[in-house]
Amino acid sequence: MIPMLLMGVCQGLFEWLPVSSEGMIATIYSFVFEKSYQESIQFALWLHLGTVPSAAIVFRKSLWNLTLELTNSKGQYSSKLKFLLTSTVISAPIGFGIYIGVDELTQVAGSLFMIFVGVAMLVTGLVQLRYRVFNDRPASELNFVDGIVAGIAQGVSVIPGFSRSGMTISALTLRGIDRREILALSYIMSMPVSLGAALWIGITQGFAWSVEALLSAVIAFVVGLFTIKLLISVSSKVNLGLFIIVMGLFIIVGGIVTNV
Repeated sequence: MIPMLLMGVCQGLFEWLPVSSEGMIATIYSFVFEKSYQESIQFALWLHLGTVPSAAIVFRKSLWNLTLELTNSKGQYSSKLKFLLTSTVISAPIGFGIYIGVDELTQVAGSLFMIFVGVAMLVTGLVQLRYRVFNDRPASELNFVDGIVAGIAQGVSVIPGFSRSGMTISALTLRGIDRREILALSYIMSMPVSLGAALWIGITQGFAWSVEALLSAVIAFVVGLFTIKLLISVSSKVNLGLFIIVMGLFIIVGGIVTNV
């Protein structure tokens, strides 16, 4: 029971940083419980059931305004809402298709997949170290291309090791969006896809009926609620690319040791 609760704590911490919470949780879960990497990835996706409500509470005012706009605007949507709808429509099929491919790959590759996760985290870390702000466009100037680029970045980040927030933040930064608005956009755009993935995994893989898995998601919610503002503040001011690279190297070494 205690290790499962600790997994919830890890999810509540890692989800808000531009590191791959999915890759980190899957790696820890596979080591602690000696599970296949396939099942570990599924559990990592399930834990989003806890952190999505945490983000929803923190960004409740923005979500409420977006909901009112969606129901009352009669199709005259703002640039921000159009961006969120576009990015969701783009990222959902890409993410699901990649997940199916990754699921098949983990069945074949087994623990060797840890090395791939580490390499993916190295790529994410390098992207974080390299990105620069070229412009300073506010969210009111978001356009269709921004939605497509962010949606692709979010869809690709289903690959364990690719940080969802890291990829979307980098993509929107390269598109010149004001960084003060990027973090909120990144977390809000993740909610529909993350919640859908968590519910689908929970029902199809049985986590939704497990008391331990449900408690782990509850812990992720509680921890996430208390840490999101602090960690968002830290990640918005500090480039965590080097940290991501170091963690990627640890995972690669772990994968090599496991297969020796």
